[in-house]
Amino acid sequence: MTSTSATQLNDLPGTQVKEPLLIGNPEALDWTARYDVVVVGLGAAGVAAAIEAADRGSKVAFVDCFNGGGTTARSGSVMYAGGGTALQERLGVKDDPDIMFRYLQHEVKGAVTDATLRRFCENSPENFAWAERNGVSYSGALFAKKTSYPVPGYSLYFSGNELIYSESAKPAPRGHLADGIKKFTAFGPAFIAPLIRSALKKGVFPQTQARVTRLVCTHSGEVVGVEAQQIPAKTAANYKHRYWSTLAAYAQIYYPPAARYFRAKIAALERRYAVTVRFQARSGVVLATGGFILNKELTEKYLPKYRRAMRLGTPGDLGSGLALGVSAGGIAERLSTATAWRFINPPVDWPKGALVNLQGKRYINEAMYGATIGTTMMEENNGEAVLILDKPLFDASVANLNLQNTRLVTLLQAKSAVRIAKSADTLEALAAKCKIDPQGLRETITQYNASANGSAPDAFGKAREDMAAIEQGPFYALNMSVGKGDITSVITLGGLRVCEGTGAVFKADGSGLVPGLYAAGRTAIGVASNAYISGLSIADGVFSGRRAGEFAAKRRQEIYAQEITSTDAAEGSDGASKCPVAHGTDNMAHTATNTGSPAHDAGAGKCPIDHSSAQKAPAEGQEKIEQ
Repeated sequence: MTSTSATQLNDLPGTQVKEPLLIGNPEALDWTARYDVVVVGLGAAGVAAAIEAADRGSKVAFVDCFNGGGTTARSGSVMYAGGGTALQERLGVKDDPDIMFRYLQHEVKGAVTDATLRRFCENSPENFAWAERNGVSYSGALFAKKTSYPVPGYSLYFSGNELIYSESAKPAPRGHLADGIKKFTAFGPAFIAPLIRSALKKGVFPQTQARVTRLVCTHSGEVVGVEAQQIPAKTAANYKHRYWSTLAAYAQIYYPPAARYFRAKIAALERRYAVTVRFQARSGVVLATGGFILNKELTEKYLPKYRRAMRLGTPGDLGSGLALGVSAGGIAERLSTATAWRFINPPVDWPKGALVNLQGKRYINEAMYGATIGTTMMEENNGEAVLILDKPLFDASVANLNLQNTRLVTLLQAKSAVRIAKSADTLEALAAKCKIDPQGLRETITQYNASANGSAPDAFGKAREDMAAIEQGPFYALNMSVGKGDITSVITLGGLRVCEGTGAVFKADGSGLVPGLYAAGRTAIGVASNAYISGLSIADGVFSGRRAGEFAAKRRQEIYAQEITSTDAAEGSDGASKCPVAHGTDNMAHTATNTGSPAHDAGAGKCPIDHSSAQKAPAEGQEKIEQ
């Protein structure tokens, strides 16, 4: 059985990452440029880290193998936020952090400690305000119906399973959709583009078309910089690199075989024209390179069940951040955890039917969020999913397919599924057409109808109002299996194990933290590392990115203070086994119960931070320290 963690570079093939460059005195190396904080990758987590560190006075650079944006620029620009955000209040939605926390416990299931999850929820209104302060805008209305993605003109909707878990947490819409998303594709940089502009205005230095291939470390193991292969700016090769990378990112969504061709063109340019550059990071490197879904070797090794799904990502999603962290002594975990998306809403009537595998058995509440359905489909049911409807339900769903309820791209996909639907006068005849076990299907529909009619509880907890009896022929089957009907997309959720208080990378051997190294977003284990709902990955990117940026900047202040005085021994900031930052209550508000949790126990002692107070941004308008 393949391990789900990695502690050596040979556990992570295909990342193009080498062992660290080991040096003695960092000041003696001929650096291409010197910074306080270097952020590797510029998606949601990377830009959050860069802005936070810059706001706290650090000289910051982001290093991106392309032109910035990452998978966030190809996403639906949804941020999962709640607890009483400004947008929720403007639209009359009542929510509070405790309700949000109780709901997210159902999704997170211990991927992070309850204390960290609660902090995520308590900080959510401020993190949303942070996005608005940095240029992201939200001017739409509330979309009150359940949908996978709202039509244009709406900025807030139910983007998860909130309605399913209403008994334990009062439902509230928390999917915050940024203005400016493309109307047809529902993809685009509406969320990330304003943040990148804000980072540049704050003085963050862009180092683009630069693929980081190894870390630069001292002999004692401290991370002091990065080495990259960069296409020189203002050259024909640089222009071509940008061109091919843009095409590759779009092709991965619409026609993956073409994306492979474009990625080969990118690789050829890098082999021929890239030059070696080195960027010093006096106080810390933040790894925010996303996941590894486009690394075929890694997905074959760790995610074989998802082989037939469409890999959703950009050419940079090779797992390089994981490999960089492991090369410095870290550990990557949950590598076999992924999320696949099989949306069956809209139309709103489809989830009222019964979703079965080829044994004719249901395996999930059909009203669940699409990623919950898709992941169960791939993990436990060989990618099989056939939606069974009767004539009234089928006719109602077709009548409900319109642009008032559905985005054009989703409408076209749903109509395509309708066109290839199979029908028969009896369930047994329908089963024969679909190669479904007829006895299993008949038993399943009999049980389903009993629950829909109120004579028996549903085996999967589906509410009666979400069900419709499947009784009147002809009966219909819509094949929702992977590779059939609509697209089934997949992304990875594993990452580096980090200190949940600071984002610092833990050492694999349990001896403490890797000094000078942080990770965020999908490069780190975080709130979204167990399951996915729309907007949770971006929200976790902002939360963990700001955390990493904050503490990288705090480490800068600590290092500069040590250059003036050496009286910090009592603080225990030896740069190795303890967290190398100051932990005063003015920089972070943690929950006291976080101390001693498994995520903070590196095997040789607890995480050496005082988890007593919440991530706190600088006051609005705080001046940046001049470099």
